[in-house]
Amino acid sequence: MNILFICEEYPPGKNGGIGTMVSTLCNELINQGHKAFVIGLYPHGYGQKNYEEKNGVKIWRLRYLSDFLFSDNGSTSSKTKFLYRCLKYSGILQLDTLYSINKMNRLIKKVIKQENIDIIECSDWNTSFQNSFIKIRYAQFTVPFIVKYNGTHSYFRKELNLSLKNHVFKSEKNLLNYATALCSVSKYTGEVTNNLFEINKPVKILYNCINLPVHKIETAPQKTIIFTGTLTLKKGILSLLKAWNEVTKIYPDVTLEIYGKGDKEPFLSVLSSEAIKTVYFKGHVSQQELTTKLAGAIAAVFPSYSECFALAPLEAMSVGCPVINTSRASGKELVIDRENGLLIDPDDIQGIAESIKLLIENNSLRTKIAENGRKTIYEKFNISHSVKEHIQFYQEVIQRKI
Repeated sequence: MNILFICEEYPPGKNGGIGTMVSTLCNELINQGHKAFVIGLYPHGYGQKNYEEKNGVKIWRLRYLSDFLFSDNGSTSSKTKFLYRCLKYSGILQLDTLYSINKMNRLIKKVIKQENIDIIECSDWNTSFQNSFIKIRYAQFTVPFIVKYNGTHSYFRKELNLSLKNHVFKSEKNLLNYATALCSVSKYTGEVTNNLFEINKPVKILYNCINLPVHKIETAPQKTIIFTGTLTLKKGILSLLKAWNEVTKIYPDVTLEIYGKGDKEPFLSVLSSEAIKTVYFKGHVSQQELTTKLAGAIAAVFPSYSECFALAPLEAMSVGCPVINTSRASGKELVIDRENGLLIDPDDIQGIAESIKLLIENNSLRTKIAENGRKTIYEKFNISHSVKEHIQFYQEVIQRKI
């Protein structure tokens, strides 16, 4: 089968979970004898090659006309933010977006014909929808068009009790209504998205999955707690740092290492003078480096306020790192409390601190959670099994059984 993915953050580059999952899915599709193609309109300053063939996957990265103004590769600096606002509110970015989307539509049609594409999969998250004050539309394609729920801009604003942006909402709803079929990375996200956009179509649940480690990673145990994810309020980083002030009082020799893109400055003020000495912001690192760190850590903490189905906890569990996961959103679809992880509420600062201290102190519980966590990933969230489920779903959509 020949599958085309529309993706705006295919690695390498500072990608998030969507880019990682599409890359993992594409590589395994190739391994199982299928063909995978990726086309996307990339955010300003993303960098990387405009076209490349990597591990058998053909990848096109299209750019906005105004991309040349951003040479800092995804920087979150004040200068970059100011420039982006100037483009957006002058109307230049809207015109650029309309032109660039049309350019992408033409390329997709060309690739469908040249590569005999059977089906298209597109995420519901699209940065381009946020660049325009009018509704953005995809073209009509000649093959089935699947939209996968990874959480739209409107979805996350609703989860965080923020007002919706009407023009973005309209573009997102138009995309979902246009889809031949829908799937979601979790039950929670599927239900919430359908309710938010008043969609009556059925939604197939296809959980995010990962590549399993070929060998068990052997690394020296370290007195380290790890957080990995974008440095945003949504990920609960502020709650974790507040809880860390309490942990440090009892365990001043344990460190907190934070991996992920984003600006650390807004979060430093909540740390006590003692706690700040034990917190290390590592930025974006390679998957290999992160995996090695996770394998030797006491625990990994993910106190998110809103998640669709995050890859970070899966990656930690797969290498035997005990996980403290959010109880909100789809958190309970992965973790059973005190069986294969611990569950915490991101607003419960004391609860986060106590969970961290519990895993520092209780070796037997830590070992139990680590072993059960690895077993969960190997049995339920293995990418080789997931690809078979994806292919079956694609075939059913093509045959119009869904």
